[in-house]
Amino acid sequence: FAELNTQIEQDSGMLELGKIPVHNFKTFAMRILFPGLHDHPVLHPVEKPRNQDTAVFKAGLQKFEGLLHDRQFLTVMLHAMEENRNFSVRDRCNVASLLTAALYTDMPYLTEVLFELLEELVNKHITRSTSKLLLRRTESVAEKLLADWLAFNLYHHLKGEPSRVMYKMFLGIKGHLESGPVDVLSGRAAKSLSEEKLMRQNVEHAKLDVEVECLDGSRAPCRLLDCDTITQSKIKLMDHMYRGLGYSLRPKLEDVEVELKSAGGGRLQLRDNDMTNEGDDDWRQINTLSHYNIASGMILTVVPRKQQPIPGQVWDYPGTSIYDFGHTQTLSCLLSLDEGSTQVFHLQKSDEGADCYEQTKTLRRRQYGSEIFLPKLVATKRILQSYIDQMFEEVFPDKTQEVPKAIKVLFDFLDAQAELYSVEEDDVTHTWKSNSLPLRFWVNLLKNPEFLLDVAKSASLDAALSVISQAFIDSCSTSESTVSRESPTNKILYHKEVQGYKSRVKDYYKHIKNEPKVDKNSLAFDSSDFVTEVSMSCCHRIPFLHSVTREKARYS
Repeated sequence: FAELNTQIEQDSGMLELGKIPVHNFKTFAMRILFPGLHDHPVLHPVEKPRNQDTAVFKAGLQKFEGLLHDRQFLTVMLHAMEENRNFSVRDRCNVASLLTAALYTDMPYLTEVLFELLEELVNKHITRSTSKLLLRRTESVAEKLLADWLAFNLYHHLKGEPSRVMYKMFLGIKGHLESGPVDVLSGRAAKSLSEEKLMRQNVEHAKLDVEVECLDGSRAPCRLLDCDTITQSKIKLMDHMYRGLGYSLRPKLEDVEVELKSAGGGRLQLRDNDMTNEGDDDWRQINTLSHYNIASGMILTVVPRKQQPIPGQVWDYPGTSIYDFGHTQTLSCLLSLDEGSTQVFHLQKSDEGADCYEQTKTLRRRQYGSEIFLPKLVATKRILQSYIDQMFEEVFPDKTQEVPKAIKVLFDFLDAQAELYSVEEDDVTHTWKSNSLPLRFWVNLLKNPEFLLDVAKSASLDAALSVISQAFIDSCSTSESTVSRESPTNKILYHKEVQGYKSRVKDYYKHIKNEPKVDKNSLAFDSSDFVTEVSMSCCHRIPFLHSVTREKARYS
């Protein structure tokens, strides 16, 4: 833990200087509104219909924009669309995001529309006696619109202390997981919070303290593992070379390669796949540092690739830890082989790993509960717990921190609705608030830190974040949480912490309720600072309006 904390503090020292890799509002907004889309059509000029005058086309869109600012028209339009049976959940989310992008510059109006839709949603659940299900899922335009509204209004708040704490937690988890063997193909790690991504077999390995040659010619120490693939080593070396620089600003992994520098000035290119891969007719192993006999004290550097891959030849694979606009790229093929029958492995062969996993999982359920793997998970949790506690305290701060206006406005609205319908059960309003803020907004960011931060996450890190997010979800529940030997390991792992977290969540909600009321119109100030940034660089209004008209034509 001391070694990991020292490394994190070195990285965090740069964060204090304002170098947290936070996305600008354009990138943040697009990832929140349209997650997973690399190049959304709204970012491009609209092609007008054939045989239609350009001026007439733009004038029509401007008139439609005026109608969108008519609250009665807008709500009737949304009701008509939602009554269409073909209007899927995905379509509802898309329409909500398009409306947010088209109307966010008038935040008071967008807020009025949102709250009117939420009032109707509350009435619907109260009438059906399903009040606790309010805002639990994303089955309506209003629910996605709420998530977008929160993200837009809280962006400036996120850029402050929350982004620093989140980044520190991210670095802590990443650093600890990568300090042990990680199978680059399966994503299973020797150190993990997730049972699913925990490596079943022990892998013999040695730590290598090499020197990395930085861009300015200086050298810095870097710790690698002899079982690391060349791409895994490349990522760790680049983390040192480009420390404090956002992931998107670094060279792409496929554009650079690792070189070993000898004392005499010679250079050797290291690659995951070349003609020296060890194996037989059925299996070939990805090259690791031990394959090249890399030892501590040697000098490694990352340089531009001198030659591009040739079809049919063996080259480096892109790597499963690449994160491209919020979604991990799948690794479909590692080697180009004539016969196509040779399989590739890193630390364990896939069929052996699968058999081992199924056998141990069956054995665990029948005989030992979670006792087989739990000690390993607990060891990882113990090291990372301080970072997770700090993140929880940032999400649910004490009374000394100012409550963001949007949160106060939303919670006052939910309290007013509970009073309107004579909802006397405290657990109902608690559930509404949990469903709207931590579960709908914070958990999304915790599971997907790349929405806010310019970072890349591997499959093993993604699994760890999912376990942490589930602990946050359980902490917001009003029901008693009990565990047994048959309970999932993640429930057992955080059972004790969840009990303490629950009281903090209740105190936070109580604190917000006691705060002075906030005028909804004051939210316009929160959003005005970044109106110009988005209008200039991202949200050309015509494409957004055109997209809304297309959705309207399809479903109303």
